[in-house]
Amino acid sequence: MFHGRVLVVSDRTDVIAELDPTIRAEGHLVLTVPDGEEALSVFEEGIIPDVLITDLGSEGSLEGISYLRRFRQLNQFGRHMAVVDEGAPFTGGTGLSSGSPFGTEPFGVLPRPFDPERVRGEVAEAMDGIRRDLQSLRGEMLRETARLQQAIRDAQLEMVTALAMTMEAKDPYMRGHCSRVAELARQVALELGVDDVEVDLLHTAAMLHELGKIGVSLDLLHKTTPLTPMELHQIRSHTQTGAQIVGAVPSLRRTVPLIENQYTDYAELPDRISPEKPEFLLAGILRVVDTYDAMTSNRSYRGDLPRDLWEPVLRGEAGSKFHPDAVLAFFRVVDRLAARAA
Repeated sequence: MFHGRVLVVSDRTDVIAELDPTIRAEGHLVLTVPDGEEALSVFEEGIIPDVLITDLGSEGSLEGISYLRRFRQLNQFGRHMAVVDEGAPFTGGTGLSSGSPFGTEPFGVLPRPFDPERVRGEVAEAMDGIRRDLQSLRGEMLRETARLQQAIRDAQLEMVTALAMTMEAKDPYMRGHCSRVAELARQVALELGVDDVEVDLLHTAAMLHELGKIGVSLDLLHKTTPLTPMELHQIRSHTQTGAQIVGAVPSLRRTVPLIENQYTDYAELPDRISPEKPEFLLAGILRVVDTYDAMTSNRSYRGDLPRDLWEPVLRGEAGSKFHPDAVLAFFRVVDRLAARAA
């Protein structure tokens, strides 16, 4: 049961003497004041009750009735109860009589003479209602927070993806590359039984893995003669540039090891990513699929390669350059896609 604060407004000592111990015995904190002015003073001190009990037989509780409105302003979840003497005019459980000066209806009624069981039950019901309302509000706040966080993540991803698409728009040889790699990598990951969260991570990393090339000159990217070792190093350094860009976006930081290791050989990968981490397999998948798409796409220095040239590269270097499980799953996927297209 929720234990809270109860404020009793009454100048009748016998009412206080009966209510105070009954409510306090249930673990609630009980405060008593003789009139509305004192109730307002309690509020001003920062003591806001969960349940406010007004004694309708007390002159003091009917003076300065603005304390009820103030209570509602300070505690939207608070409950109001009324002590009603036997034979006093009252509408029942729905509110006070039509001539009442109260601007709010009570949550519960405490008939007097008091039945201790009823008093305890009414207060317990009030406290449980407050607890339910607070839980509901907390749930709404959590849902709204999650929605806002997702909106922020989506906006961040859209921003960085737009940069990646700008890179593809500048380089005709790159057009569609990231989308193709992302989709094929997703299928290979599913083939290997990777869970949905990690599949999404891989898809995002694949969409952004060429982002760093925005800092590489197009003349170098479009060079039609063989690259020098220095030029090759300059191009491949785009992985670090891309990793720095996405690493600055909190929701994308898990893509960093995949992006910066897209050229790392399988034999060297354990030195960069722990094999126990899901990113190890994801990086291996990205390396295989990215290499495949590069070999089967037109480049400034050559056309696309036929299967009899690219397949031996992937199969022959599985276990050294390429993750062997990723290679096997990749061929199952591409063979299945080829059979469907036939």
